[in-house]
Amino acid sequence: MRIQQTIIFTLIILIGFFSSCSALKKGTEIQGNITGAGNMSVYLDQISLTSQSNILLTEKANEKGEFTFSLPDGLKTGLYRIRIGEQIADLISNGKEKKVKYSGDLAKINNFEYEVEGSELTSIYLNEVKNYINKQIDVPALTTFTTTESDPLVGFQLAARLFTFRPEFLNVHQEVSKRLTAQYPQLELSGQYANVVTQLEQAFNQQTAAATIKIGQPAPEISLPDPNGKIRKLSDYKGKVVLVDFWASWCGPCRKANPHVVEIYHKYKSQGFDIFSVSLDGMDSRTASRFTDANQLKEQMEMSKNRWLEAIEKDKLVWPGHVSDLKKWESAPAQQWDVRSIPSTFLVGRDGKIVAINPRFDLEDQVKKFL
Repeated sequence: MRIQQTIIFTLIILIGFFSSCSALKKGTEIQGNITGAGNMSVYLDQISLTSQSNILLTEKANEKGEFTFSLPDGLKTGLYRIRIGEQIADLISNGKEKKVKYSGDLAKINNFEYEVEGSELTSIYLNEVKNYINKQIDVPALTTFTTTESDPLVGFQLAARLFTFRPEFLNVHQEVSKRLTAQYPQLELSGQYANVVTQLEQAFNQQTAAATIKIGQPAPEISLPDPNGKIRKLSDYKGKVVLVDFWASWCGPCRKANPHVVEIYHKYKSQGFDIFSVSLDGMDSRTASRFTDANQLKEQMEMSKNRWLEAIEKDKLVWPGHVSDLKKWESAPAQQWDVRSIPSTFLVGRDGKIVAINPRFDLEDQVKKFL
């Protein structure tokens, strides 16, 4: 009996030992020793582009500024931060970290003056940041590193923290986003970043458009499919006076304005006046990303297209120049023409140059003036 008890007791100890080893092997421990952080709350956040913070764990540092985060299931591949007051230390995880150690002075963390051990990607990132801050590399070198680093999670963090999300750095974000999506297609951050890049593209196009959409400037080309799939171009209308009309079936003011536009069309079409209507019907990429079923997405797009066609018929918009890429506000021409609200209309002269912007109440006078 005593032998059996001894065997059972030994087995229990062994099971506990191996369970402990297994947990250690699978889990991650993050330790910190931050001067000046004594008795302060320390947060481990997961980075998201759709919310300010996603707090995973909270600990209180001891009087020496030491703290430990224990994650039995380990860290998932992604971006994190350690937050103490207003100071933030970055953490880029490849999902393989076992023990990560942070050290530094609390007052200098936001200046990237801290050390990290046990996280390969964070070390690569932090080293590059320090090289840039210490002027050991310039902006072109930083751009090259950011867009070509083997792990695009490092590239993203560099792009976000050093380049920031400004339209002038669009090319950097486009390249990093493309590589992040290719390498981590299932990562939620990849989709969020792609949406941010789309917004940057819109802002960049609007900045460019604002400088070019002026009276006397050549009208930017518009080349889009009509309801039957035929590509129609604004440049094909050169030699006519053309009203470029940005509208949508869901736009109440657009629909109310249509009877007057129709009246002007019939009155002056024989004299060389025409209309080129660009619809902002359809669906933007953010809305489309919510559909996990491709058939459902296709069905919704068809419904949107049908509403566009029904509005054309109901409002008696009989001219053939109806086009759309069915991308709503992400429509390329809307961005090129700096369209921020609808209806937006532009009168283009026979020479292809813009002669009037939003000629609503005096539309007929403007048309007669340039015919």
